[in-house]
Amino acid sequence: MSNRPAPRLVEVHSSQRLTPNMQRLVLTGPALLGFPEGQEGANLKLLLPRPGEAVPDLDSFPQGPNRPVVRTYTVRHYHKASNQLTIDFALHGEHGGPASRFALTAKPGDKVGIAGPGPLKLTDLDAEHFLFAADMSALPAAAGILESLPATAKGHAVFEITSPEDRYPIAAPAGIHIHWLCHPEPQQPSLGQLEAIRALPWPQGSLSIFVAGEGSAVRAIRRFLLDERDIARKAMYASPYWKIGLTEDQHQVQKKTESD
Repeated sequence: MSNRPAPRLVEVHSSQRLTPNMQRLVLTGPALLGFPEGQEGANLKLLLPRPGEAVPDLDSFPQGPNRPVVRTYTVRHYHKASNQLTIDFALHGEHGGPASRFALTAKPGDKVGIAGPGPLKLTDLDAEHFLFAADMSALPAAAGILESLPATAKGHAVFEITSPEDRYPIAAPAGIHIHWLCHPEPQQPSLGQLEAIRALPWPQGSLSIFVAGEGSAVRAIRRFLLDERDIARKAMYASPYWKIGLTEDQHQVQKKTESD
């Protein structure tokens, strides 16, 4: 028997455009009661209604005949007192998929399912230094983790955004220096974050690292950290959230194939 918590049917409380390419949905509902606190930055599954349906069939998750459209997102905030869960969506313009479209059109009362959250990504919150690298798809995860760090935390965060107006509100510790890079064509490969990380002064002492975003960029940064900076694998969370030219379903199949 699985220990996976049952999926929850929730509804949209509010929708807000944070930046030109980031939409925020706040979800709520009785089924959300008991959602765990302190999970900012953790993954969860968003269970969207199938085309032509208003409510996802949660009984068909994960493998039923009427399985909802499943996409992976991040806990940005959960506020227990108001029982509200915040999820931020990077928008992808003409390349946007079902979750991006849902975020753009969702109205208060619209139904959606969630499953999770999964495990936290950065567990060593007591390291002497921190390094973050994320594009817009991983920015909510990085932001959630940054805001959970001790107030004395030190380090660097290198964030690649689509436009200067996409600078994203993050209440990071004062000792975390945030570097914003603009890459206006996300569907084109970018090594901007790698080049910025290469140029950083390298700290002495323990280091905890979060790297997530487009697959080729994540692989390049990970290889640099392993080969040129001799970073231990256990000190680094590195995950490709998406890959240019692939849908999420195709990307998940590729990731599974590569891990087998």
